[in-house]
Amino acid sequence: MSSDMFETLCVIRGSLRYNAWLYNRIKRHLRGIIWDIGSGLGDIAMQFNEPCIEEVILSDYDPRMLNTLRHTLLPLKNYRVVPLDIADPQLPVSHPGGIADTITCINVLEHIEKDVTALKHMGHLLKKGGKAVIFVPALPGIFGTLDSSVGHYRRYTKKTLSVALKEAGFVVTDAYYMNMFGILTWFLTGRILKQKEFHKDACHMLDRIVPSLRALESWGSPPVGQSLIMVARIS
Repeated sequence: MSSDMFETLCVIRGSLRYNAWLYNRIKRHLRGIIWDIGSGLGDIAMQFNEPCIEEVILSDYDPRMLNTLRHTLLPLKNYRVVPLDIADPQLPVSHPGGIADTITCINVLEHIEKDVTALKHMGHLLKKGGKAVIFVPALPGIFGTLDSSVGHYRRYTKKTLSVALKEAGFVVTDAYYMNMFGILTWFLTGRILKQKEFHKDACHMLDRIVPSLRALESWGSPPVGQSLIMVARIS
């Protein structure tokens, strides 16, 4: 990830309504031991409290992220924090496999140049039949200055992420978009205004309209959206 990702997460961490919306869209896929890849400041994983979740493993490779996670009392019944670089070529040797029932990877894969390698490493960490829940930015056509400034290598489509997962040994079981309205705001800020950083006031303003966005998408997943969720099972 880019060197200023810690600062970016500090700016957007007040987006409580959006984080709750995101969690609501993935929680039905979570069970057993959850290994969260690239936990950052823990703003999403701190919600992982479903009865079917036995333990949450929070992980990151950035010392600042890890320090924050270790010194924050999270409202989780059973969790631990471990250092992990999912892109490390030595990961299959340095970490035992077959630990997690579910891998969550939220807004992380797009930061990794060799995404298929990272997905293979996720498969290594999963038990046989375990699932990966991947949340990524969608639509290459809206890639702009904001993507570049936070270290995105790409934005995905259902096809490109599915191909990467299949190459890594997964079988895709579900895929759906989220936040259709976000396409407009991301295109405006990153392609028209060419902004290079997130602004706290703008993030808070967008967070205030999340209940309306959730209501608009309550009928089902939109045909396209700013973000893509894909669930895949390791054989």
